[in-house]
Amino acid sequence: MTNEITVHVIDKKFETLKNPVRKQVLEILAVLKKEGYAIDVLLLGNRKMRSLNKRYREKDASTNVLSFEEPKQFVYPAGTAKRKGEIYLNPDMSSDWWIKRSKKKAEEFLDIRFLLVHGVLHLFGYDHIEDGDATKMERKEIAIIKLLNK
Repeated sequence: MTNEITVHVIDKKFETLKNPVRKQVLEILAVLKKEGYAIDVLLLGNRKMRSLNKRYREKDASTNVLSFEEPKQFVYPAGTAKRKGEIYLNPDMSSDWWIKRSKKKAEEFLDIRFLLVHGVLHLFGYDHIEDGDATKMERKEIAIIKLLNK
């Protein structure tokens, strides 16, 4: 079974990122050897991200990425991809993504790639609340980025 990645462009200025984001998430799942999952990625700006961050994390500030894992008790029909969750991505908080569009393709996507790796790992149970967990997640992020860059 293949993975299903749906990218929703909430803030129209990020329309050009729709296909590259989808491709990157598929590549991340391939590196993780994960099959049969459905993930939604929503691309939005600072104002909407700030609202989500305040509502769900009680932090009155924008952030770069939020992940919400699908409830584990959810029942999935046989033969369908298992919904893993949603990643909310704020490209405004990556390093000047709009300037990088004119540079080499490899540089264009570096920061957003890292945020997607971070978001996907959250969906698969990684977090950075405790120091030990943060170290484990950072090591995994570095390993995935290295494999993606080959």
